[in-house]
Amino acid sequence: MMRSSCITVVALLLSTGSAHAGDWDINLGRLCQIKLKNGSTLECGGGYSPALHGEVGSVVADNAAFRSLMSELGVVFAPNILSPADTQGFGGYNLSVEFGWTMVNAKKVSQDKNITGQHWFWRAAESVSATAFRDPAALDEDRLRRELPTSFAPTVTVMARKGLWIPVPSFELGVGVRHLIGSRMWGPQLEAKVSLHEGYQGWPIPALSVRGSATRVMGTPDFNLTVAGLDFSISKHLGIGSTFNLTPYLGYQLLWIIADSEVVDATPGVDAMEASAKNVGYDPLKMNRCLVQDCAGSFTFEDQSNITRHRLFFGAKLNFYIASLLLEYSIFFSGSKSDQVLDRATGITLDIPDDAGTQHNISFSIALDY
Repeated sequence: MMRSSCITVVALLLSTGSAHAGDWDINLGRLCQIKLKNGSTLECGGGYSPALHGEVGSVVADNAAFRSLMSELGVVFAPNILSPADTQGFGGYNLSVEFGWTMVNAKKVSQDKNITGQHWFWRAAESVSATAFRDPAALDEDRLRRELPTSFAPTVTVMARKGLWIPVPSFELGVGVRHLIGSRMWGPQLEAKVSLHEGYQGWPIPALSVRGSATRVMGTPDFNLTVAGLDFSISKHLGIGSTFNLTPYLGYQLLWIIADSEVVDATPGVDAMEASAKNVGYDPLKMNRCLVQDCAGSFTFEDQSNITRHRLFFGAKLNFYIASLLLEYSIFFSGSKSDQVLDRATGITLDIPDDAGTQHNISFSIALDY
């Protein structure tokens, strides 16, 4: 029954895949400002026209917006715990479907000193229509604010966990995949848990475990995003009326969010190679691509250090025979680790803050234990 349910969920997820962008897909070409050669500044977002605005002098990347956005998106793809400290035991396995809602700070503004005006870092979401950026000289900030994403990002995850005896006793391996509903983003997940103390159900002491996990986000052509975690949890098995088993658990997790960008086009619809040939004497017949610094309207975000976030979680597992229902709440404390990088173009050291705010997550799981 559970196997067929998992297959059905996976089929439904695959059927939602589309070549069209969803509201939660990310367009990094909006997190910048265009400096024109005539001295004026335009907001990125697809409204640039060479005939109307003249030649592009440079593109200023909003590095703080990128760091803050990756910090919050990394939390969205951080794997749920949704299991007590006990492992499945040698030979046991678990199949589950997990649903989660993670809060994002859509109205928060990044604090990049090289960017003028307000820059909401979630303006990169496709929920903001191109119309809000149509006139870059008079950005429709009210419309943009209204079209920023909703407060909670919905996800669905299919997981399989298996208890093993090797490489050490009380070891559990888990694999799965997470999907951000309303996007093309997927995150294959891998986790490994070792229970340091378990099985003493009649003693008034909890089970203890440590777990490592990793998620690699896919479906993101503009950037690469990996989320790694290390968590510690305790739980205690309680019997209810010789029929149900209730296992509350709580713990702490440290997250590492590793993000970097590809080359981003701030002027879609404009032939960057042709513009480069006109501006810097580049010969498109001799090369099949141009360097970032030579391509009009192209840019990358600065390479930044890993982002760290701290998470506290607690939940409970209610089990009847082989069927289980789990409920979990987590709080991710606000991003605070800034990074200092050397701007290769100017030689100036840039301070890039993580302006991500505190995030909350509520998740539940329907599972079968064999």
